[in-house]
Amino acid sequence: MSAPANAAQTETENFVETQTTPAYAVGKSGERFYFENVAQKLGVGQPAAYWSPCGVFDKNEKLVRTFNRQAVKGVSGRTAYLRCGTNKVINGDNVGWGYRHIKAGHMNDWNNQAVYLGVNWREFADWATNEALNWPCLKKYQSSNKTVRYGGVYELRDSRDRIFKRVGVTTAVSTTNSRIITSHPDSVSRACGK
Repeated sequence: MSAPANAAQTETENFVETQTTPAYAVGKSGERFYFENVAQKLGVGQPAAYWSPCGVFDKNEKLVRTFNRQAVKGVSGRTAYLRCGTNKVINGDNVGWGYRHIKAGHMNDWNNQAVYLGVNWREFADWATNEALNWPCLKKYQSSNKTVRYGGVYELRDSRDRIFKRVGVTTAVSTTNSRIITSHPDSVSRACGK
């Protein structure tokens, strides 16, 4: 009995199906962020990334993206603004704020997560930041620097819905002007304050 003409193709497809590689990320919202090829295959559109570029001559206050966020008792505001911000390095520490701070200090962190899904770091950072601000496992006022720290969690899952990896997200928002200071991947325990 001879093998069908497409036997090698079937064997390869079965092999790929059983690999533990992430197909999508999912957060507490239930919204799924798909691996680019899976999204195309399913005909599913990715959440849009709305991060306007920040050029060299753009002002620090240029608005990049507006996010909704959960309210925090005793703190006004349900909106957070990602602005171009600054990239200041003092004694080797990135002490800036906003998009420029995130890009300089955390782009590689976001890229290390986005690479699992074959997407741009900005798209994934946008989605994960939104998850942390709207479905947090932690929201805590920090009087020392007048910020609210939001912690979120997302899971990378394979095509069979098995959890591949759990990742925390920490996002800090100023209470004086609702600017996003930073947003970066973190351990789940640190993001959720456990």
